[in-house]
Amino acid sequence: MLNIIEGPEAVTRMVKQCITKELTPEGLLSDVETFVPSYRSDDEIEEPCIWLFEQETTSASGKGTLSDKLELQTPFDFYCIVYDEDDIEQSEIKGKNLAARIAACIAKNHNRVLKEDTMIQGLKPVFESLSPVGFIEDEDLGEKVPITKLRINFTYYVDWKICCRFQNQNNNINGD
Repeated sequence: MLNIIEGPEAVTRMVKQCITKELTPEGLLSDVETFVPSYRSDDEIEEPCIWLFEQETTSASGKGTLSDKLELQTPFDFYCIVYDEDDIEQSEIKGKNLAARIAACIAKNHNRVLKEDTMIQGLKPVFESLSPVGFIEDEDLGEKVPITKLRINFTYYVDWKICCRFQNQNNNINGD
């Protein structure tokens, strides 16, 4: 079980690890040229591209009481950009294929990552949606390139008592 202080970052770390494990020549995402693991990137983006957006963490049950255990959820959106110079329809198909492979990466790797990082036990990925979401204008190509979005929601529990013990330990270490 996670604590609220370290939990959300642990979830983000796990999601990124699931993707980067497959960005190898033998991996499910071997064709991906660019993986942007945050909201911003000053680097040039080459396609095929995956752009990761972490969404707002909320209470999974709708009730955020600060008692023992609280189930939280953090949705992650994966924006997939793939361009096929011959056929825009093929670009859309390839974008959906890339999004489906990302879901496969999460399914394949999340248990492995959980075993390696004992802090994030009990994390569950839940498929939410896969859909075309529009286009971006590529100035170099002079064309619109379709974007496909995959949303996976990660649910996990935090224990507020662990958080209190953690905070007390930090206070004692700092001489408080």
